[in-house]
Amino acid sequence: MTFPSPTAAPPPTETGSVLFFQLKHIGDFLMTLPALGLWRQTRPHDRLGLAAAPAVAELARRHPWVDEVYIVDRAKSWRENFRLARAIAREQYGQALIFDGQTRSIVTAALAGIPQRLGASGLYALGQASPLFTRDIDLGRDLRLASQAWRSQKMAALALGREPGPPLRPIAPTLAPEHYAQADRLIAELEGDGPVIGLTLAGRQPEKSWPLASFAELARRLFTEKRARLFVTGGPAESAAAQALAQAARVPVADFCGRTDLMAVIALAERSRLFITIDTGTSHLAALTETPLISLFIWTSPAQWPPPSPHARLLCYDWALKRFGLRPGEGSWKSAPIITPDIVFDEAAAILEHQRRA
Repeated sequence: MTFPSPTAAPPPTETGSVLFFQLKHIGDFLMTLPALGLWRQTRPHDRLGLAAAPAVAELARRHPWVDEVYIVDRAKSWRENFRLARAIAREQYGQALIFDGQTRSIVTAALAGIPQRLGASGLYALGQASPLFTRDIDLGRDLRLASQAWRSQKMAALALGREPGPPLRPIAPTLAPEHYAQADRLIAELEGDGPVIGLTLAGRQPEKSWPLASFAELARRLFTEKRARLFVTGGPAESAAAQALAQAARVPVADFCGRTDLMAVIALAERSRLFITIDTGTSHLAALTETPLISLFIWTSPAQWPPPSPHARLLCYDWALKRFGLRPGEGSWKSAPIITPDIVFDEAAAILEHQRRA
């Protein structure tokens, strides 16, 4: 699969403004970017706003496809949302595209008086507030192999009255020198001169996690056979797992959890030779770079949530395929009854060997 970058389009006859809503997690936000890219390509002079969760605010503010960012915190009271809706109303957006299906999103758009409020039940269910939508965009019936990123892009395309075209690969937000400096300081803590490899062990959903014993065996082989310099990224809550991994593997594994923001994670990915992650937001952050990526699908669909990078290799449990009506060899993934440390190590070794020969 190829991922063309957005190209310039002729200026529209008139300019407009559209507010995109995506209040879900990091990966969901990043999988909304192709829709923004397509809109920017088609109508380059439109003003594009984004209503997003606090966790992705800085990513959104630094992204060249976003002109204005509104923070919608689902943990706060509805009174705060009323204030935000009044602020949005002053900007007079003509359309709202609700990518997340969240009640708070559509209510905010309605309170802000945005006249066209579009959703797509083929992306996320519109929920109890569905009467507030002015249009439910039909994404089609056969969505089994359609990624969330492509569904978002198709929703934007149909709102624009055009075909979605091939999947757009998102571009990275604009990183500042301090993000690279932070990544370099962390990498300098790693001992040795072997390939730098980042690991992500856990995310919001425990069922996505690969067994710690498997990660420990993989880390041990990467260190002993490839002399890899290993580190773990994640939030502060993942620090305990990172420390447990180092103890179980009995090799050096640095704990960078809670020591970076999301931009620094992207910088770390750029500075690394390889990232190995479960299906979580970090895999989509790493996919914004040219660094090879191995993404492990334990319980989720590799068709719906693949990291959009030509350098990504997807390894999937057979039962995850069965959950979503998928078959081995049907997509760009490899599957097995159990993803063992040997399978992941062989993929990593092949990537490192290809890099050595390049």
